[in-house]
Amino acid sequence: MGKIAEPFSEKRENYKPWDYLTEVGDYYFKISTGQIPEMFSSVALCHILNTFYSKDMKLLDVGCGSGHYLKSFRKHINPEINYLGIDVTERHIELARKAYGNDALFKVGDIYDLPIENNEYDIVTCNNAILHLPPNPIQPFRELIRVSKKYVIIRTVFGERNYIIQEVRTEPENNGNLFYEDGTPKFVNYFNMYTEDYFRTIIKNISPDAKVDIIVDNSFKEFDNRNVTNNSTATKVINGIQLAGNLLLDWRFIIIKL
Repeated sequence: MGKIAEPFSEKRENYKPWDYLTEVGDYYFKISTGQIPEMFSSVALCHILNTFYSKDMKLLDVGCGSGHYLKSFRKHINPEINYLGIDVTERHIELARKAYGNDALFKVGDIYDLPIENNEYDIVTCNNAILHLPPNPIQPFRELIRVSKKYVIIRTVFGERNYIIQEVRTEPENNGNLFYEDGTPKFVNYFNMYTEDYFRTIIKNISPDAKVDIIVDNSFKEFDNRNVTNNSTATKVINGIQLAGNLLLDWRFIIIKL
């Protein structure tokens, strides 16, 4: 019998764990439809955007999930914001279109090859996605910069060292056995942490004249959403630090001005 998932193998078409972890999209859908509050990180992003946003700007949200960031953009930035959300997980896009009743706001697309023209959007955001991609993240950075005219904002996890972390999952059904006989996990996703120097080097190699600012996301208040979300990616915050399982998450915003 062949290996069943390997969503983060070397083959890009297999790097999509959210096709299987459907509760993640359901959680984002509840935010989009106002059933649960918006995320602290989305409010923090809006504070950053408001320092340079003007109403004539077009915003592209890469890795948009079920449209939960749009809820905050409309509330804190502009109710009529010129927006497009892109996500590689088709179910996320279906839920986003259901939440907002507008197919034109969302599109299925791959961060490795965005279906967007060069410099098409004034602002490009990518939140909480880079850490889940297989190493290395150079091509996703290249695409985010390619389609932006003015700004790219990326929210991701930083490390004091560069770590490639695989989280071994119990989904999809694996009969209680997490590993194959050779020790290979049956189903994993990445949870990678890269250093500030590494990110700055990537950006400089892609766009030598870009200005880069990195801001710590310290917007967290204490919470524990493990019972609220009822999903395997739930987290908690203690003393302002977010924990995912045993991992301490140093979230920061990378602001690239082109």
